[in-house]
Amino acid sequence: MFTNLYLGLLALLYFKISLDTIKERRSKKVSLGPGEHNEIAGIVSAHANFNSYVPIFIIMLYLYEISDIAFAPIIHALGLSVLAGRYLHYIGIKDLDSQNFKFRVAGMRMTLIPIVILALLNIAAFVYTTRIKG
Repeated sequence: MFTNLYLGLLALLYFKISLDTIKERRSKKVSLGPGEHNEIAGIVSAHANFNSYVPIFIIMLYLYEISDIAFAPIIHALGLSVLAGRYLHYIGIKDLDSQNFKFRVAGMRMTLIPIVILALLNIAAFVYTTRIKG
């Protein structure tokens, strides 16, 4: 299954983001939230943002992959887009002092567009399965 590949790659990226977040928390002595003066707001936001988008993406990618209308190149295009998008978003937001807004925006686009595409593909798979296939 291709979803296994993208889940594994995204989990490794999440592991890196988590380690970087822990490192920043320790160095800035911030145990909860972004700190009193938002010292680590960027990296905390990147970590939370990853948690918000990746689960719904993986669920929809899996459901599309097991559907009767799945097409491998689409799975790879969407998986690679989200993987790259999550990385670009992380790079663009992690450091408050040197945020790169272009990376952040590109990362969000590369995440949200595949989610919308998968939503439509899963609706199409439902229609195909219930109406056409019976």
